[in-house]
Formats: sequence, C-alpha cells, structure tokens
Amino acid sequence: MFVTLVAVLCHGLAGSPNACVEEIVTDSSKSDISLQSCMIQGQIGVSKWMSEHPIYHADWTLERYKCAAGHYQLHVKA
Repeated sequence: MFVTLVAVLCHGLAGSPNACVEEIVTDSSKSDISLQSCMIQGQIGVSKWMSEHPIYHADWTLERYKCAAGHYQLHVKA
C-alpha cells in the first residue's frame, strides 16, 4: 500500500490559524514507509525532517502529522 507522511506546521510568530501549512515529508516512493511504521514513527520522521529543512527548522511548530493511504494532495501549501 502506498503511504504518504504529511506534516501540518504552524508559524510560531503569526499566531493565527491561517499561518499553518501542510507539507509532504515522505512517501512510499522515497522511503520504506508503511502505514504501521508511519503511525508509530511518523513524529520522529517529521522532527528529523523539520530540523534539516531550511524553512521549517526555526519558528515553526508541528501542529499534527498524518499518515495518508495513497498519493496525498496538499490542502494548504506555503
């Protein structure tokens, strides 16, 4: 099954709900992610991705993450 790990990130300085974006962290075509591993270790993967990402490593917080079955289409993009 194809799985997509999606992070919902909010900007710490803006303080409004509109300051949140969705980002695809990884999917089954880029890693060995399964639905079970995504659900168990997804937050670790998102935290690592955030620390390495040039935009999201400062002043952004992880609001939530989700493991979506299939190819996920972003709803809110930066």
